[in-house]
Amino acid sequence: MKIKIFVFLLAILMCFAFGCQKKAEKAEAQQAPAVNLEAEKAAIKTVIDQWMQGMKTKDMELYSRIIAHDSDMVNFGTDTAEKWVGWESLKESIESQFKSIDVDNISIKDQFIRVHKSGEVAWFSEVVDWTGKAQGQPFSMEGFRLTGVLEKQAGNWAFVQFHASIPVSGQAVKY
Repeated sequence: MKIKIFVFLLAILMCFAFGCQKKAEKAEAQQAPAVNLEAEKAAIKTVIDQWMQGMKTKDMELYSRIIAHDSDMVNFGTDTAEKWVGWESLKESIESQFKSIDVDNISIKDQFIRVHKSGEVAWFSEVVDWTGKAQGQPFSMEGFRLTGVLEKQAGNWAFVQFHASIPVSGQAVKY
């Protein structure tokens, strides 16, 4: 009799265990489908390329589509005065830049793009060589560093932060 009760309890325990496993597998299957990180990376590269194209062609409409209009985003340029908080501040500066800068060439190298597994946020870094004229005078920035963060907003990738810098030779502080 004890053996029958033991077998019966073991059978119930196994049914419970397998039932819980099936329930967990079903719940996992109902979660959002896996993100295609390579496809997202390609989409982000396109947005970064559009950012550069917008500078070259002075296309404010394009900029407006690919940069978030968040009031709390913060972006940095290469000059100490170039800190923009919010879309309106950045937009004003970009419009001013478009009036005085003509870009001849932008060359990107060492680009790195990383997409979070959620598929909702990404970050990048790249080194850029940039030539043109500013207020009619030729300029060349070699090794210009650009980093940024993009976020998927309403199904589209948008810049929510970027930081540009121009490297100096030697260390600013020796270590």
